[in-house]
Amino acid sequence: MGELEFKEYIKKLTVWMYVSFGVWIFIICIQFIIGTTTLLFGYGFTTLLLMIYNIVGSIKYFKNIQIISKFSTKEDARQLVKYFEKTITPCWIFMFLNLIFGGFIGFVGNLIDLIIAYNVRGNKGMLLMPSNDDVTIIEE
Repeated sequence: MGELEFKEYIKKLTVWMYVSFGVWIFIICIQFIIGTTTLLFGYGFTTLLLMIYNIVGSIKYFKNIQIISKFSTKEDARQLVKYFEKTITPCWIFMFLNLIFGGFIGFVGNLIDLIIAYNVRGNKGMLLMPSNDDVTIIEE
């Protein structure tokens, strides 16, 4: 994958990351509404704690989107693959926790994150393969 193709891939990847970010903001809004309306019953406290956890995670994720959107080198590609490979296991864990405890929207949010991570992992060979731009031909 050459530099131009890598930049195009990063553009598409960051669009999907922004979609995921939007889903998580929607989840946070729903958690706020449910948390504040059910606070009197005790259930809302847990929902508001999860909302705070998701706010912190969303802020970190937004910062990562900003960093990834500027990636353009092979070293950046290695960091990209490493970052997304590390997210696969936590995505599976939280996706099933959301499914078990009825957090369908959280399940969808984790599913989108998982699809993004597997997309990067599936393109690992192309991302890390030396391109024609990286090869120096020595003429005698």
